[in-house]
Amino acid sequence: MIKSLSRAPNIVSNLKTKVKFTDRFQGTIIKKWADYWKNLFADYRQMLQDLRTDIQEDPIKAMKWTAGLGTLYLLSMNNPNELDFKDCLKRVNNETVMISPDCLNPKTVQHLSYLDTCYNQGTIHYIRLGVFSLMYTSELNESCDLYKAKCSYLQPSFVSLPSRIIDVGIMGQWWNLYIKTYNYDVN
Repeated sequence: MIKSLSRAPNIVSNLKTKVKFTDRFQGTIIKKWADYWKNLFADYRQMLQDLRTDIQEDPIKAMKWTAGLGTLYLLSMNNPNELDFKDCLKRVNNETVMISPDCLNPKTVQHLSYLDTCYNQGTIHYIRLGVFSLMYTSELNESCDLYKAKCSYLQPSFVSLPSRIIDVGIMGQWWNLYIKTYNYDVN
């Protein structure tokens, strides 16, 4: 890879010398557009040269950056979505229906009924934040047309957001739902 990085500046500089414009195009938008792209290629050539020297000077730092960026990429690719949450919720609901009510964990039943109520009222929402996702509730449905829903002074503040978070999804798993329903037949 380092060899290909060392050849890239030569390829770009050869391309820069090959492209020539006649006097007819001097001062036109085409010439300015070509100068823009030449300068852009020159900047990227300099960036590749700097990257090559940085990798050669400190390979451990380069490896750490590569591992960190790779980890962030994998986390963002395995980020669960709202359909995963609904699927997991339906799966757990189907499993708890098969168990006798006397054997069910009351905390699990309470959490599942709260989630079902939120879905029925339309107050549960999903937001994707790059490497993780959040499921949170609001006080009113989005289609509600009351004054409380429209007034900006009555909207919930960002300080109250942590208390409204229902679940956090990361690494392909909705963790609060998993923790609260893991031992659903313990009672």
